Amino acid sequence: MILWGLMDSPFVRRVAVALHHHGCAYDRQPLSVFRDFDAMRAANPLGQAPVLTLDDGSVLTDSRAMLEWLDALHPATRLTPEGPALLEMLQVEAVALALADKAVLLTGELTRRPAALRDPEAIARLQLQLDGALDWLEARVTTAPVSGALSRADLALGCIIRYLAEKQPRRLGDRPALRRHSAWCETRPAFAAAPYSTVEAVAAGWRPEPLEERP
Repeated sequence: MILWGLMDSPFVRRVAVALHHHGCAYDRQPLSVFRDFDAMRAANPLGQAPVLTLDDGSVLTDSRAMLEWLDALHPATRLTPEGPALLEMLQVEAVALALADKAVLLTGELTRRPAALRDPEAIARLQLQLDGALDWLEARVTTAPVSGALSRADLALGCIIRYLAEKQPRRLGDRPALRRHSAWCETRPAFAAAPYSTVEAVAAGWRPEPLEERP
């Protein structure tokens, strides 16, 4: 299998963590959706990451689909719980993935668009959405793992909290429950095998925004 994308992306990283969790061998194409857009479009017509090329040449282009497919392929190590834990997992995963989507949009707005061309209303809306999701998760996530065993919710949440800690630390704030969960995730073997990469982020053009402009 081949995983396309950079390891600063919370979406790419959670697929990499899942691959390690299931014991899957894979290669990686560390391509940027900005720097390598044309090459990414060859794998995914939208030019988005992650992309997972399967051994038979089939392609998946959505991280949730990738995790569902891996669960089906490896039922003994599935990351989707059954019974009462399923609802909690789905709730936390959904908010964590939406948070990741908004956080990536905000990072792009603040670090890639010239200040004179930014939309203050759009930025304020994104910041409000991030704060709401973080507050909800802080109140909801009281244990690590979320649902008794490592699940898709932990992968989604662990990857986005590390992303925010690296790229939007002031927006993340203290939020001790989320930081404890993140610390727990980073000690899991699958997370350690697929670490966040500042090097890849910088190589793709990311730079920390000036302190006065940070969210």
